[in-house]
Order: sequence, then C-alpha cells, then structure tokens
Amino acid sequence: MTTLSHPFKDSPEPLEVPKQYAADVDTLYDWSKAQPRFPGFSKNHAHLFLHACLWDVDDAKKAMQKYAQIHANSPEIFDNRDIMGAGVQMTLNATHMVALPRPTPEGYRLLYYRLSDTDPSKMNFAEAVKSFCMFNDAQISVDGIVEGYIVIFDMKGVRLGHLARVQFGPLRVFMSYIQDAHPVRLKKIYIVHTASFINQVMALVKPLIRSELLGLLQFTAAGPEEIVGVDYLPKDFGGPFDEVATMHADQKRRLETEYRDWLMDSSVLKEAPKQKNGGGPASSNAAIKPPVKAFRGLEID
Repeated sequence: MTTLSHPFKDSPEPLEVPKQYAADVDTLYDWSKAQPRFPGFSKNHAHLFLHACLWDVDDAKKAMQKYAQIHANSPEIFDNRDIMGAGVQMTLNATHMVALPRPTPEGYRLLYYRLSDTDPSKMNFAEAVKSFCMFNDAQISVDGIVEGYIVIFDMKGVRLGHLARVQFGPLRVFMSYIQDAHPVRLKKIYIVHTASFINQVMALVKPLIRSELLGLLQFTAAGPEEIVGVDYLPKDFGGPFDEVATMHADQKRRLETEYRDWLMDSSVLKEAPKQKNGGGPASSNAAIKPPVKAFRGLEID
C-alpha cells in the first residue's frame, strides 16, 4: 500500500475530469479496484491512463495491466528507486535531463536529453533506464495531465562505446514500457545531432519498435534549434532560457529533495505475485494489446 499521493505528488484529491469522461474515469477506477493483483491505483491514475489512451476504456485497462506487470517483472528498473543511489547518481551526473519551460502552442511539453560526460565507462545502461523512468514519473507529477510530450534526444558526444554498453534486457523492458504502458501522449521523438552510426543503433532497436512508434521518430544532423525554434530553447542554442546544465542541476535537486521519498514509495505500484493455489488472474503478456490509440491523430509534421 502506498503512503503518498500518486501519480501526482501534490494532488491527493482527484483532479477535475472533463464532464463527458467523468463516468469513464469512474468505470476504470472501479474496475482497477476489483483486480485482485493490482496495486492501489488512485482515481488520478485512472484519469491519467484514460487521457493517455484518448479516453478509450478498454485500451486504458490494457495499459494499466501492462504497467503493473512490467513494474513487477523488472525489479532492476522499477525497484529500489532511491534518487541518491550510486547508480542513479552516476547517470544523473553523466547526463542532462530537462523539461524545457515553454510548452508549444498545442500545449505539448518539450523534454530534452543529452550526455554531459561522453566517457562510455560512465554509463550503466540499466541504471540509465531506471533514472530516465524516475525522471519521467516525477515530471508527470509536476505537469499533471498535459496534451502531450515532444522528446528531443541529442546524440552529440554519443560514441560506439556507448552502443557497446547497451544491455538487451533493460532495452526490451524500456521499449515495452514506452509503447504499452507509459501513461502519456507521445507526439514526436526527435533525434538531433544524429551520429554517423545511427543505422547500427536502429538495427539494435528496430525489432522492438512497432510502426506506431516508428512513425514518431525523426532524425536530423542539425541541432534542436532547427526543429522547434530558439524561442523554446536554452541559451546553449540561442534561446531565452537558462543553460541546459543549470536547468538540469535545478531539476536534479528537486528530485533529490522534493521527490526522493515519493519515488521510493512508488516502487509498490506493481502487480502482486500470483497465488500459489492458482488464485488471481494469470499474468499473460500475450493477452495484452498495446494502447495504440495513444499514437493516433498526430498533427506535428
């Protein structure tokens, strides 16, 4: 049982739901409470998953079930979520992960990720995936329910040595989580400053990517200023906002102070073990289909 408010740390009471979807949120929440192996999902969870799945109740049920299963079956990513842990700190000290301050006119939040230390020995892939998921969970809490996210991965400084450190198990978990269970609307994923060995990267990940997600990917050798415009960017790229390093330091500090206990508490949001006597529903990944509607209707070119 969680002791803190999830998925929004500072919103223990249910957020206001658009009137036309209020009954669907109630239906999903009541259904989640009736699942014997589910964690204590809140009504805000039901709202968040329904919004991510474009208000389709069946898709939201599948996404919630997949979320609970992945969290239970991937302890290397979703257990022991201490932001001050050595592996997480190593990742946060070797990367910049920032939510940019200005949303797009459509209300999309821009997230920017890059290496700050280009030494491949500083990257533990499983810890990097774990840290990335922790950052994103906290950002969802900060943002509440938003129209969508545009993600910018900057490959500047990425070397073949980083590719050699990728572990297939955590990569497979990450790709399944992002496509099947991450409760947000992904609108676009830009890979900027694309490395010359991008084809080798894609050969590694393409078998794990479905067409819906492939359709969101855009590669460019240019920087982010050529994609979203300088008005949305830090001073590093000619924009009006603080440097990336400054924003990362501020957001890292927020994780370490305001979100440390909350992230550790979130480790309980996972499917309970199946009863030895056969009680409870079977955990069959084959029976779960992804909430593909979350990738439909993209209006960004």
